[in-house]
Formats: sequence, structure tokens, C-alpha cells
Amino acid sequence: MAAGIALFDMDDTLVGANTAALYFRQQRQADTLSRRQAARIALAFVGYRLNIVDMGRLIVQGAASAKGASAQAMADACDQLYHGHVKQLILPKAIACLRDHQAKGRAVAIVTASTPYIARLLAQDLAVPALLCTELAVDANGLFSGDLVGPPRFGEEKVQRSETFAKQNGCTLQQAWFYTDSHSDLPLLRAVGHPHVVRPDLRLRMASHMRPG
Repeated sequence: MAAGIALFDMDDTLVGANTAALYFRQQRQADTLSRRQAARIALAFVGYRLNIVDMGRLIVQGAASAKGASAQAMADACDQLYHGHVKQLILPKAIACLRDHQAKGRAVAIVTASTPYIARLLAQDLAVPALLCTELAVDANGLFSGDLVGPPRFGEEKVQRSETFAKQNGCTLQQAWFYTDSHSDLPLLRAVGHPHVVRPDLRLRMASHMRPG
């Protein structure tokens, strides 16, 4: 039985950037996206930041748009992006916090709405065995089917997955610490016993009942 659990969001929490935005920038520079696709993606990011676009819907649409693409090609592109850029953006303060929880016997997990292609590399580097993330379905030919494996790990789904992780470690969410920057994580912040806000976005800063991390 663990002495509690510690949950960490990835983007702008463990890493000082939005990794999806970095990925799409990489694809645009490699000329794998048309101008129309790039513009649509940029508008989606702006809409999410302004809370006028639902993140869960964006994830589902993103999975659909990837239909027919090679999962290995995405893994290779994300490996290049991670080792060439993302790894240098890992936040030392966040890692010190994570290591402190591990030293105190708490089970640590990265819980993110992102897909595993960058998140898994980060988890491996940080020696975090538990990764709760959105999974893209892959067919027998190694191509994305356009579907998700289960719901996107976003909003209330993060709460449910985190609750399962807590039970697996003999805990409840009242014995959980959670660190995030995003207003989309308010359901989980409200569900855990020890919520911590780090590098908060505008809407999360307005949630005054949350203490800064």
C-alpha cells in the first residue's frame, strides 16, 4: 500500500510548454501540413485557451483526422521532437517535487489528455511507471483507425482514471496530490485532497479557492 499518490499533468506542469503545439509546429516546418490544416489547428488552440472550444471534442476530431496515418511515423517524429526539444524543457522544480513524493513512498503517475507518443518518453526518463493518457486506436496494419481507445483522458475521465489508480495503490483521492496548470483539470483538482496549481492559465488563476503550488 502506498503512502498516498501524486498525480502530475504533463504540459506546462512537468514540461514548460504545450507539447501538442510543439508537435504541430514541427509538422508545419516539415511541410507535412497544408496551410489550411495549420490554420485550423492554430484556431483550435486559441479556442481552447479562450474556453470556446471543447477539449474533448478536439481530441476526438484529432483522432479522426489521423485516420490512415502510420503510428510508427508519429512515434518516430515524437521521439525526434522529445529528444531534440522537449527534454530540455523539463522543469527542475517539478522534478524535485516528483522526487520528493517518491521518497515519501507515494505512487506517482503522469495523467494527461495527450497521447502516449511524447508522454511515454517523459515517463521513462523520469522513472514514472504509471501513465494515464489518451490512446489512439491502431489497426492491424499499424495505421491509426481514426478512433480512440476509450474516452479521452480529459475532465471527468481524468477523475475516474485517477480514482482507479488510487484504489490500485490502496488509497482514495483524499490521499492524492495533483499538480496542473489547466482550467480543464478543475474536476480533478476539486476531487483530490491536496490540489496544487502551477503555472496556471487565466481561468485557473480565477479559481481563487485553489492554492498555488
